[in-house]
Amino acid sequence: MVAKLKQLSLLTAALFMAFGIFSLVPGKLVFALNQTGEIVKPVITMPQSNNPMFTYDSLGKSDPFRPFINFNAIERPIPTEEPKTPLERYSLNQFKLVGILLADKHFAMVEDPEQISYTIVEGEKLGNLSGIIEEIKENEIIIAEPYLDIYDQQQIRKISLKLHVEEAQGGKIK
Repeated sequence: MVAKLKQLSLLTAALFMAFGIFSLVPGKLVFALNQTGEIVKPVITMPQSNNPMFTYDSLGKSDPFRPFINFNAIERPIPTEEPKTPLERYSLNQFKLVGILLADKHFAMVEDPEQISYTIVEGEKLGNLSGIIEEIKENEIIIAEPYLDIYDQQQIRKISLKLHVEEAQGGKIK
């Protein structure tokens, strides 16, 4: 029975090859036969073509994988005029909160990148993006900074500057 199946499959393969049924586009499927007539392994041959391969020139074309929305520009700062005080020259992340005094009126001391200290109170401007000191707490100050969202609507972002005191100086706040 097995021998008849082998003969039948060999005969079918020979017929298919004779009529070109094993032809694959763009190549042809060829069977390697040993001396007993059994199929050793199928091989796909590719014809040589005179046609050049397709090339894509992206010069002057947009990248199809780049998003349509520029997510880096989702939050944009509101344009401001020239800085009026030294506290408006630097961005908020360049200031360091060095001290807080809680009395009838709350005071805080910040240091700019040039290591010049300034005393500030609630309601003053801080930072180059028109941030306003909203609240002075025991170990941090809260700054409200306006920005434009993706729909050009003004929003307020709350930013916190925390007080960092080294334990070697006898402080408890970290």
